Amino acid sequence: MTGTDARGATRLDRWTYGRMNDPRLRHLHATRVQRRRIVCAHIGVTAVATAALVLLYGLGQPRWAVAVLAATVLWIPLTGLLNSMTRGLLELRLRILDERQIAEREAVLARAHRGTLFLLSAAFLGVLGAHASGVTLHDLGAPIAVVGVVALVAHWLMPLWIAGFRAQDECDDEVPVTG
Repeated sequence: MTGTDARGATRLDRWTYGRMNDPRLRHLHATRVQRRRIVCAHIGVTAVATAALVLLYGLGQPRWAVAVLAATVLWIPLTGLLNSMTRGLLELRLRILDERQIAEREAVLARAHRGTLFLLSAAFLGVLGAHASGVTLHDLGAPIAVVGVVALVAHWLMPLWIAGFRAQDECDDEVPVTG
């Protein structure tokens, strides 16, 4: 464990740490290309699930539930891989992380915050532009609701995506250091 048990790690902390650092999954995200594919797949599956949920709710057609279910079946293991490749950076409690991981977590959260701010600013400017071109706010109700859902999902998952993109190749502990 990177943090010390003296700082109050609980049994749940140790269990979570073990799941997030399971060496059996490392071969699935060992290279930068593999990690980027996993992040992009997660973004794509999240987009499908979000769109299907919006359509299910907005149109009231039960057939969209199949798309939500199919996307969820893919989304869950992809999220597990993201947590594995980031070694639980965002899921573990601070008392389990070392100083380097805490700094990385703060950097990821700051970038995600800026990304979400950019997304919300673009949405706001889009609403202003549509309203300035003569579209009434009443007519913008549905698009604003959809953008709100997308912004909420992005705010929730952007830190995980950024952490996945920033994840580094793991050092091989068995290679002797010479010098």
